[in-house]
Amino acid sequence: MSARKPPQAWFWSYDIETDNIDSVLLGVRLMRLSSYRIGAKQRFAALMYEEPGPARSYALLLDAAAAAARVRDTGERPVAVTVDSSGEAPRFSLVLETGPGLVASLHLDLDERGVAALVDGQHAIADLATYTAGGARRFAAVVEERTAQSWVFTGVTAAELDARLLEHGAALVRVRRYDAGGRELFAAVAERVDPGAWAWYAGLGTDDVAKSLTKNKAFPVDLDAWWEGDRLRFCVVMYRDPKE
Repeated sequence: MSARKPPQAWFWSYDIETDNIDSVLLGVRLMRLSSYRIGAKQRFAALMYEEPGPARSYALLLDAAAAAARVRDTGERPVAVTVDSSGEAPRFSLVLETGPGLVASLHLDLDERGVAALVDGQHAIADLATYTAGGARRFAAVVEERTAQSWVFTGVTAAELDARLLEHGAALVRVRRYDAGGRELFAAVAERVDPGAWAWYAGLGTDDVAKSLTKNKAFPVDLDAWWEGDRLRFCVVMYRDPKE
């Protein structure tokens, strides 16, 4: 896969209520939603690009059957997936696309072996989410049919993830943080891409996201949010903007 082209402009937002997403999408394409909760309040963070492309929409807080049916019955192509697992059953929110584009599929309720099996020379994971269901670690993924050298890493620490990336000569595409047995672990998707200088961060506060992007003269390619204690935290993957 070639280096990712930076968008004409990019925007990110958080503390978005379920009925207020359209208000942040004026003139931009939705790249990813990230679902989180502050107590009983459902909120989303969003990453948006100003760039041309097929029309995009979203579907919020669907159960697994409804999420699968939305893709199967409408012909809309999945772009991104996020999960709220605070209730009795996980609820999936999707970013969807219509029009010309890569063949893509949605995969839910996977274990570590199942998510790893999605990747081969003709298929790559475009987005990844992780959650717990029935006390077990589960994964959801959007898979694109395209030629790529890619890898999925699960259950790794930050140091282990960095070592794997160096070993494979790969750059991060997606990264998700979670807790397991009192340890901070990560699930990640990496590809053999050439983004130039790039960086990833976990646990950034809202102000730190903007500061890190400015410091690195970069644009975000991945954004994931979660509520921790009394603060909103983010994982961010950013690539250096070659224009800077």
